[in-house]
Amino acid sequence: MNRYDDVRLDIPALLKDQDATLAPWDSRARSGDGLGVLARLRSRPRLAYTALSCRLGAHRRLVHALLDLDWFDEFQRYWAGELGDRPLQPHDFGFLSGVYRQRFQALGDDGPPVDDRALAVWQDPRAIYLLFAHHYRTALRPLAARPFVRFIARGARVCEYGCGAAPMTTSLVRFYRHLDLAITCADIPTVLFHFMRWKFRDHPFVRKVAIDPGDDAPLDGEFDVIFCTEVLEHVPRPLAVLRHLHARLAPRGVLVLDYIRSEAHGLDTVGGLAERPAALDFVAAHFDVLEGSLPLDGRGVETVVCRRR
Repeated sequence: MNRYDDVRLDIPALLKDQDATLAPWDSRARSGDGLGVLARLRSRPRLAYTALSCRLGAHRRLVHALLDLDWFDEFQRYWAGELGDRPLQPHDFGFLSGVYRQRFQALGDDGPPVDDRALAVWQDPRAIYLLFAHHYRTALRPLAARPFVRFIARGARVCEYGCGAAPMTTSLVRFYRHLDLAITCADIPTVLFHFMRWKFRDHPFVRKVAIDPGDDAPLDGEFDVIFCTEVLEHVPRPLAVLRHLHARLAPRGVLVLDYIRSEAHGLDTVGGLAERPAALDFVAAHFDVLEGSLPLDGRGVETVVCRRR
C-alpha cells in the first residue's frame, strides 16, 4: 500500500477507531482546568511574543523558510503516528501538497455544480489536500482568534461551526486557555474532522460534534460566541444554518461570519449562491454589527462580528 503520494483513507473506519482514544467530553470542563497560577502567568508573555512576531512578519517568514518547524512536527505526529503513513521530511510536505492539490482540483471540477456532489467532495477519501492546505494555513496564523478575543468573556461557551482544521479553536487552546472556555467544534466527517479530533483528543473541554450533511440543525445547548467562517458558501442551505446558529446563541451572543460572493462552481454550492441575499437579509434583521460591515449589494462579506438582538 502506498503511504506517501497515494494515501487512501477510510474515513468512517478511522473515526470509529478514533472514538476509543478521545477524552470524554465533560460539560463542566473548562480550558483553564489544571493550569495553575504559574501556567496562567506564563501564557501572557508567550502570547505577547507570538503577537509581536506575527505583527512584524517574522513568524510567517520563519515558517516559509522551514526555520520554525513546530507545525511540521505536529503534522508528522499525525501523518506518521496517527495515520501510519510514511514519515516525512519538511521538503516532502510541499511536494505532497502539490501532488494532492492536483487531484483535489480534479475532484471539484468533475461534473456540473450539484450541491450533493459538492459536499461529497469534502468527504471524499482522496481529498488529502485539505489536510495539507488547512494545516499550513493554521500554522501561518497562530493567533487566528486574537482579533475576536475581546468579544469572548471569561468562561464563555464558544462554538466553531464548520471548523475544518479548527484554526480558531487551535488559537484559543494554545494561547487563551486562561479564559476558562468551553469549546465545541462541529463539521461534517472528513479527514479534517478526524485531524481536529486528534489535535484535541486529550481536552475534555473541547466537544467534537459530527454534522450529518443533511442536518441543518446539529447543535444543542447555548453558546456565547459562534464562529462560522469560510462555511456559508459551501453549504446547500445557508439560511437554515443561520437560523439555527441564531437559535443556539445566548441573548446578546456574538456571531463571527464571512460569506464570499462565489459563482457556485467546484466546492461552492448552488444553494449557497441562491440563498445568499435572503441569508444576509436574515443576519441584518436579527443582528447588530459590532465590527466590520455587512454589505447587502452582492459584494463579498469579509469577516464581520455581529451581536444577536
